[in-house]
Amino acid sequence: MFVTIATWNCEEVKTLMKWEEACRTLGVTEKATPLEIKEQYLYKVQLLHPDKTIDKPEKIRQKAEEELGGVNVAYKFLSEEKNNPFTPPKLEISPSTIFFSDVAINQKKTTDIVVKSVGGPYTNCWIDNSPAPWLVVSGIKATTSEALPLLVTLEAQGIPSVIQQERCSVLVKLRNEKTGLSCESIINVEIAPLLLVTKLRVNKNKLKFNNIPANTVRRYTIDIFNNGSDTLHGYIKTSAHWLSASKNELVLPKRTMTHCIISVDTENLIAGLRDTAYVSICTNGGEFTLPVELQIDKRGKAPVSSYSMSSRNPKANAYGSMQTIAPSMQIKRNSGLNIALWLFLVIMVLVLAAIITLLLLNEKGVISIF
Repeated sequence: MFVTIATWNCEEVKTLMKWEEACRTLGVTEKATPLEIKEQYLYKVQLLHPDKTIDKPEKIRQKAEEELGGVNVAYKFLSEEKNNPFTPPKLEISPSTIFFSDVAINQKKTTDIVVKSVGGPYTNCWIDNSPAPWLVVSGIKATTSEALPLLVTLEAQGIPSVIQQERCSVLVKLRNEKTGLSCESIINVEIAPLLLVTKLRVNKNKLKFNNIPANTVRRYTIDIFNNGSDTLHGYIKTSAHWLSASKNELVLPKRTMTHCIISVDTENLIAGLRDTAYVSICTNGGEFTLPVELQIDKRGKAPVSSYSMSSRNPKANAYGSMQTIAPSMQIKRNSGLNIALWLFLVIMVLVLAAIITLLLLNEKGVISIF
């Protein structure tokens, strides 16, 4: 967001009037170059110098002297670049690079910069008030009776999301509304958080979800530890739409742990898909990347009976997700055996019945096999 830090409309009108008047006094156009202004000034001085009018009447000498004084004033005014309305504005910022070091959480640090105009005239000056979540413009103060130079105060604050050195640019603008000319300059600002005595540790190096049916959700709980003597803070992010974590931000007191549920959702994913994504844990005590491998069942359908894997089950682990479908596979195998057995028994009964019928008919002489 940009805020106006200086306006100078009234002085701009006066400057334009003075420039026109000075050009008429010297006898040059309003867009004359510095070289043309200087050459015209030397020409006027030669014509109006007292040595040139020494033999002239008093009135002529007096008029030449007054005119020469006006030429000197006009030339001095026209020689200053800041008075030329056709010269673009120009900024000078000191210092142009700022570094805030060892900023603790919720700690505020400030510094001052000086914004000057060293070019053509301007009517407005703007500055980016909040270029980053950790940086704001907290104060603006004029140092003279003019709009510029200004003393601008920048304030940096330590926030949990800043876990390593970061940088941003503060944009400052000058503009002449009369001519449409403008200029921009930037202030480079860096912040480095206070390095706390913290240490991140995660109880898993990889997660594998194998042969997961489509349109199901599987979860696994990981443990995150802070083995240090100061507060651990940071954030957790995932790299795929089918992967999510139950926590976005981390704030762990010294020597404590927390649980984070990693979820895999196979809704709208194709059967047989194989993919790898990552869970990134970024903290002031270090960074950790947890690979997560996913393989969807080629059949694409959920089994008749299944259950979710949990790290609370001592037999379940990140590499044992096949356990989630093993019971259903066993059920299908048992069902196939039962059906085959029943078919075999039915066939045997029919065969026995046929043999008995043939034997009975043969005894009555209805059928003879010879």
